[in-house]
Amino acid sequence: MARQGPLTTAIASLAAIALILLAYLLGHIASIHYTPLSPNETCRWFSEPSPPYLLLSNWSNMTIYVSTGYRVPSGMWGVWHVEEEPPSIVWLMYLDELLNDSITFYGLGGVKYASLTLNNSIIINGTLGWVQVYAPPYSNIILAIGYSRGNLSFIVEVHGNVTAVNSHELMVKVGNVTLTYYSGQPFRRLSYSTFEASSHGEPIYVEVSVNGGFINPQDALRLNGIRVGEWLASSIKPNLTGCLLYEYYLSLLLLKDDQNPVLGAFAASPEPIYLYAWVRDSSFAAIALQMAGHIRSALRYWRWMAEAQAPPGTWYTRYSFINGSPDLNYGIPEYDSIGLFQIGLWNLYELTHNKSLIMGLLPALNKSLNWEVSQISLGNGLLPEDLSIWEDLYAYNFWTQAIDLVGMYYSAKLLNDLGLNSTWLKPYVDALNSSIVKYFYSGGYFSRAATPTLMYVNGSEAYVLAPDYIYDSSTILPIALGFINPESPMALNSTRLTYRALWNPVVGGLARYSGDTYHYFNYLSDSTGPMPPWVITTMFLALYYEDLGNCTSALNLLKWAVEHSEHGLLPEAVDPNYGYPLPTTSPLTWSAAMYVIASLNLANCGNYRSVLNI
Repeated sequence: MARQGPLTTAIASLAAIALILLAYLLGHIASIHYTPLSPNETCRWFSEPSPPYLLLSNWSNMTIYVSTGYRVPSGMWGVWHVEEEPPSIVWLMYLDELLNDSITFYGLGGVKYASLTLNNSIIINGTLGWVQVYAPPYSNIILAIGYSRGNLSFIVEVHGNVTAVNSHELMVKVGNVTLTYYSGQPFRRLSYSTFEASSHGEPIYVEVSVNGGFINPQDALRLNGIRVGEWLASSIKPNLTGCLLYEYYLSLLLLKDDQNPVLGAFAASPEPIYLYAWVRDSSFAAIALQMAGHIRSALRYWRWMAEAQAPPGTWYTRYSFINGSPDLNYGIPEYDSIGLFQIGLWNLYELTHNKSLIMGLLPALNKSLNWEVSQISLGNGLLPEDLSIWEDLYAYNFWTQAIDLVGMYYSAKLLNDLGLNSTWLKPYVDALNSSIVKYFYSGGYFSRAATPTLMYVNGSEAYVLAPDYIYDSSTILPIALGFINPESPMALNSTRLTYRALWNPVVGGLARYSGDTYHYFNYLSDSTGPMPPWVITTMFLALYYEDLGNCTSALNLLKWAVEHSEHGLLPEAVDPNYGYPLPTTSPLTWSAAMYVIASLNLANCGNYRSVLNI
């Protein structure tokens, strides 16, 4: 009986909750003073599709996985597969434990759209009603609240020992975790492990408390608004307004929610095929957060990365998002993570000038450098072959070679600033730089890769390394990061020719490389043609424009990204003929990270050393 007091109060105030939620949906939240849109301003983006899956975190020790129930295309545009499953909270991760309790929402009708909102909640809008899901930062609760013109049912399915049940409360023990479910409507038991709370034409909520007690839903909403507002207000604000600034804040929230709050690693995407922590994608996410002023979030990742380092000084390609274990079945070699770790640490130092932070990561940095030196010494002055950024060509890839070169260069600067010897690195940096130019630059541009090619040398046949003469947009970012002077003739020519080959004249944006069929013929099959433009590659070009001082062009590319988003959530790629976001890999964490980085770098447009503060 002790808990009936607050529950009775909550039930009596359901109408007030509905009004609060309406205010949230309209964006008029007094506690969030950073809202960049005027009351009558709307953003231009695609009304469909919407992401089928999203992650939501309390930023402390808990993450939930939400299936939005949005129908997903299984082929060309217009050919839709309707999801059989309604929207649901699929699972809850607490600390390093995955709990398979779920809450399924019946009665919304067909899902029209779903998205992450600027108050860090997930909104699912159906033809009959809506549900909004919250995980208030640094709290121990999850709150789902909704409304339908028909009958709306929240079905709770538990996977533990049910220890207590009364009309408005359900307690479940799962290992060392106690989950307590509260509802303003009475629970009805459907089976031993299944319970229903339902309402017809009135608001309904279910609150889940993890190892704790009940919080009045109104207080939970207020707490969520305050803490989300404080976090976003503490972010470094870029020189943007309106929808571009809205996109910046929303991208920051996506990065924060896609980070495992305990480990520090980031999911590449909530989509099941990408629900892993790729080191490359995570590194850019950490860089974006630390550039935005969220040093602790980024530092948690760099420390995890140092702990995950393999004995030779390298990393596996991807790790479990749940527990951080390496995916040994995906053991393809990718060595760009080495340079990204080094670049990330230099950027962290430049932002904080905190030597003690770096000293704790120095052993991992030295191991990575020693591995690079040992490989460059072996013969052709390059690092080993790998599958690199796109994971579809085993070769000497320009991206890996150039990213690692930039990493080595800034590692030497970092060692110098720490008062440590770095002269031993110089001959290897010079050797790698010379080899990249020798093997990749020909015809006025840097090719995607160098491969053994049969040629006549001194009158006889021999296999020699030669460029593959394929244009690749990944050649642009290393130039923007300082691989060579972005204003040099070599950089200008290479970027100009790559742009001409890969820019989409119909919908805009930059494709990955010539002949790319990943979203077209491959198993994703959600594009109406080959060479779809990608958000990250278009942001590579935006950073290069910022190097050159072409601020207007950079700003236009940021606008392009916003206008090709899913209600502000940035996809991996867009359709090359119609421009809609390709839904099978959306939202993409790396896309959000690159948007944040390019947005912040606008403040220093025209100073090519400003990118990542290097």
